[in-house]
Amino acid sequence: MILTIIALAALVVLTPLLTRLMGRATGWPLAAAYLAVAALFTPTAAEVMAGSTPEETVSWVPSLGVDLALRADGIGVIFTYIALVIGAVVFVYSTGYLPKGRNTSFYWLMVIFTFSMVALVLSNNLIVLFICWELTSLASFFLIARSGSPGQAPSLRTLFITFIGGLTLLVAVGLTIAVTGTTNLNEALLSGAWAAQPAAATLVAVLVAIAGMTKSAQFPFHSWLPDAMAAATPVSAYLHAAAVVKAGVFLMLRFSPAFHATPAWNILLITSGLITACIGGWFALNQHDVKKLMAYSTVSQLGLITAVIGVGTEAAIAAAALHIIAHALFKSGLFMMVGVVDHLAGTRELTRIPRLMGPAPTAFVVMILGCASMAGIPPLLGFVSKESLFTALVESGGAGWMLFVIAVAASVLTFAYCAKTVWGAFIDGKPVTKSELEHSSPIMLAAAALPIVASLPLSLVLYLFDTPLTAVVAAALPGEVEPVHVKFWHGFTPELIASGLIIAIGIVIIINRSRVFVFFHRARLSFDGADVIAGIADGLQRLGRGLGIVVRPMNSTPYLATTLGGLALITFLSVPAVYPSLPPLQENLWRPVDIILLVLITVAVLVVCTSHSRLTTVVALSAIGILATVQILALGAPDVTLTQLLVEAMTIIVIMLVLQKLPRSFWRYSKRLQSSRAIFAILVGIAVTVLTLMLNGRRERSDLGLYYIEQAPEISGGHNIVNTILVEFRALDTLGELTVLGMAGIAIVAVMSTVKDRYIDPPAENIPEPPRRAWVTVRPKGTSAYRGVHEAWPNVIPLQLTIKVLGPLLIIASLMIFWRGHNEPGGGFIAALVGSAVIGLLYMSTAKDRAIGPPRAPLYLIGLGIGIAVVTGLLGLIFAGSFLEPLHTYILGQRFTTSMLFDVGVYLAVLGLILLSFNILGVSDSAATPAGDDVLTDGIIRRDVELTRERADELLYGELRGPLESIRGERPGRGEKIAGRGSEEKAKASTTHILDGDAPLDRGEAPTTKEGDPR
Repeated sequence: MILTIIALAALVVLTPLLTRLMGRATGWPLAAAYLAVAALFTPTAAEVMAGSTPEETVSWVPSLGVDLALRADGIGVIFTYIALVIGAVVFVYSTGYLPKGRNTSFYWLMVIFTFSMVALVLSNNLIVLFICWELTSLASFFLIARSGSPGQAPSLRTLFITFIGGLTLLVAVGLTIAVTGTTNLNEALLSGAWAAQPAAATLVAVLVAIAGMTKSAQFPFHSWLPDAMAAATPVSAYLHAAAVVKAGVFLMLRFSPAFHATPAWNILLITSGLITACIGGWFALNQHDVKKLMAYSTVSQLGLITAVIGVGTEAAIAAAALHIIAHALFKSGLFMMVGVVDHLAGTRELTRIPRLMGPAPTAFVVMILGCASMAGIPPLLGFVSKESLFTALVESGGAGWMLFVIAVAASVLTFAYCAKTVWGAFIDGKPVTKSELEHSSPIMLAAAALPIVASLPLSLVLYLFDTPLTAVVAAALPGEVEPVHVKFWHGFTPELIASGLIIAIGIVIIINRSRVFVFFHRARLSFDGADVIAGIADGLQRLGRGLGIVVRPMNSTPYLATTLGGLALITFLSVPAVYPSLPPLQENLWRPVDIILLVLITVAVLVVCTSHSRLTTVVALSAIGILATVQILALGAPDVTLTQLLVEAMTIIVIMLVLQKLPRSFWRYSKRLQSSRAIFAILVGIAVTVLTLMLNGRRERSDLGLYYIEQAPEISGGHNIVNTILVEFRALDTLGELTVLGMAGIAIVAVMSTVKDRYIDPPAENIPEPPRRAWVTVRPKGTSAYRGVHEAWPNVIPLQLTIKVLGPLLIIASLMIFWRGHNEPGGGFIAALVGSAVIGLLYMSTAKDRAIGPPRAPLYLIGLGIGIAVVTGLLGLIFAGSFLEPLHTYILGQRFTTSMLFDVGVYLAVLGLILLSFNILGVSDSAATPAGDDVLTDGIIRRDVELTRERADELLYGELRGPLESIRGERPGRGEKIAGRGSEEKAKASTTHILDGDAPLDRGEAPTTKEGDPR
């Protein structure tokens, strides 16, 4: 059984390679592989048919009781074969249906879905079951969304509804584990806790029922299935006839042992199922699109199955299982036949499809057989399964006869929409010759016919279903069960009379079909499920906008004031009440340097609050950070001090880059407003100080802190406790933070890549500024003084020369700090910040805005850094049994640990993020901060400058000729890419650029010819 899952997992890995080699013909090897996996599963199925329930378990997360536990029973066997066999047929069909090309997303997602579905039906662990349930939802979402624009909105609506079921199932799983005390699915279902706690049983039963109803498209969650017909026909044939919708039915059957006698379960499933059966049939008759008609017919058929599962008797479970098999056969075939009709006629509209009966007789016969099986006409398998459903409802007791009558009414609608399909697609259209039809592949027709035609011989060997159905009943109901015997003839019974009545009424409908179908076309609602979901979404958006007034994303002042003011208010009101019961303050909390730093920080805060100049504000903010760094150093934490200092430096540089795009002053803010903010800041500061003294200043050093001090050097072999905590003891937290850093960088690029260039960098003249007068007089144009004020390049030459010496020293310092980080202050994060200082110096040494390094280097560094960190974790998992557990060894007497490799990942990711921030946020070209020059290219004067959008695009695609106009990730064309820039001699100690007034080339700037063309 475990080999079945492994084989499907291997197919998930191999499918992209197969599509690369074989294109759409990949369906053939995948179909053969599915049949081979089905054969591999057959020995397990044979054990189940013999009366056993084989189990296999692989430990996964023992501490949480989560195992990769598999258990095969009658339910799992039937659904596994449906997923594999129908999947194989659909893959064969796809080789003729899909357009030529790789079609990688289709085949890969289909295989992922099959893997998830088979793992779902064989899972014996509640948590694994939930994970597989969600994987099926995600796979179906992507399969619908891959259809392009028509599939985007339907895929989101499908995801919305199925995720409602996912949330209810998650709660149900949590409650089940809490009530039964186990994650083992079989043990939980047979637990005696359900009888002891009927309220809990009712709650969980309702939650599971809702989850199953969302996936199987039951009222009121039925709208997603017709909406999902935007997907390709093979997707509909597999997911929406034999797989996804069957997952909901499977869940109901799987939980039947615990809830089959729970009244809430019975009432909910029966009521919803019969309502769905009736409205599904009615809505099917409203449709002009034959594919949507089939979708609503699926909704109707699943309604009957759901209602019978809700009955919960042995006969009902057996009938539901038989109809699941029959429905998988005729409905998958009918969906594929819709594709055949579409290819022949070029349309799915019943009012436009020509008369296909003559030019496509084989397709006509196959469609008749499929619709006859769905309508319940003997001697097809659909007739036998439909009669068994009627029998289960009649024998349910109580209101069984009323349920039977409703099911018969729904079946009349079934016959009517089957007739509409056959007559609308093959008989009632305009005459047409074979030469006038579109092309249709014989492979498509053969694949569609296979499951439909199988209904006929299967109805003649019904005894073959006895053992499988008995196994299903045994798995769905507790205790001993009676053997199931499926028969074609039961005598003259109410069910047989009902079938005859349905056929008779159906014939009358066929005779009067023009009037009947016109009636149903008019008797339709003015809205559909998509409109309802759109209304819900609109209402939620209105509610969100109303609530968002308090937390407007463009103005943080209201909610910051609310949060911080609330904190201060709670502090001032609560501290007097609890103060008498607090322990005394710890000793040595106050030193003279603390008072000095407090005064200086307070002054800096007041400057931040009252200054009109943004530049002054940034300087004061930097002063606060530096003073806080001094405070940390005074407390004896050199490692944290170095980190704080470097972070402060990098942060201020990034803020200065952003200031290029903002007004120079806060001239709109009044003095009164700024004064009130200063008072507010002082009050919040006092409140936080009081809280710190009350909560932290009165306790001893924590047990955890003492543990790290005493045990960390011995366990890790490192004496820098801060670093060993980050890369060993709490490495998982660090990995999470590292991933967040990486995602922040990627998010910057992603956001910038969806906004057009003209909206990111508006002209500076659009930014209002108060009028200012020059307060200094400079020498005339052409002098060194004039160039020093009005031009940037003379001012950066000293820095360019300095960096030639300082850059290598910083790199060496960065490597030394990294190397010593395990035993002395340092480590990957601090070393990366020192290395980033080189990037900052390189950036500031350019007179014009230029990207530092290759365009795609930041993303490569971020990805490589996170990848190395994850690989380090996997090494620990493989060789030490725990993810991220460090491995230690000695080389030439020197102790080495894999946590150093983890630190390399931290180093690279931080370096990449800093590089990305400089290259993206530092872009500026405006009247206030001009960048670039006018150059002659291809006979046209162009501005040689890169703006934010172009820089973001180059991070993804390399050097480009300009910003892209795309907003949805479209790749640039060949003509939009250019080769990398060259280089030329830069400023040296012996040059006379400033004296001669000749600007040197910046880093990354290509030398040009006299004509202005790049050399």
